[in-house]
Amino acid sequence: MKRIFIALLALSFGFSANAATLTADSGWSEFSFANVGNAWSDSFTFTITQSSKLTVTDGWQSGDVFEVFSNGTSLGQTSAAPTNKFPIITDYDVAALSPDFSTRIWTFLAGTYEISGIAVASPWWTEEFGAGLAALRLDTMSPVPAPAALWLLTPPTLFLLGIRRRVKNSIES
Repeated sequence: MKRIFIALLALSFGFSANAATLTADSGWSEFSFANVGNAWSDSFTFTITQSSKLTVTDGWQSGDVFEVFSNGTSLGQTSAAPTNKFPIITDYDVAALSPDFSTRIWTFLAGTYEISGIAVASPWWTEEFGAGLAALRLDTMSPVPAPAALWLLTPPTLFLLGIRRRVKNSIES
């Protein structure tokens, strides 16, 4: 109930949300947000035909945590991040790999999605500056071809066949 209230409050008093199209494998798409409880400045829509991963990361200043929604349903929150640090990072690739920044990755199957979010935690400096920056990216996942992995099963299969033959021969003797 609390999450629904926060989401409704965020939609009512947050930024006027813009819809942006997210394209797979095209890099980071930046969004801004105000203080805790406010919606992101943008919602993002995408249609995918194969499994893909969505990465959401804080940037600029550490300590922000987001609740992420897909088609209006909560996917959960990004990771907790320390608020006692004051790093400034403008490279989202670095931020996504750093434990100082809140990040999370979700996997999506083929389909059409609308992604939105709200800030659920934010350190004092976001309140001081009135807004923060973060980003998300969509990357397709390459399927593992079965024939290429099939050779991994060959040694155990031959081993089991060898044991079966030995047991069979020892029973017949």
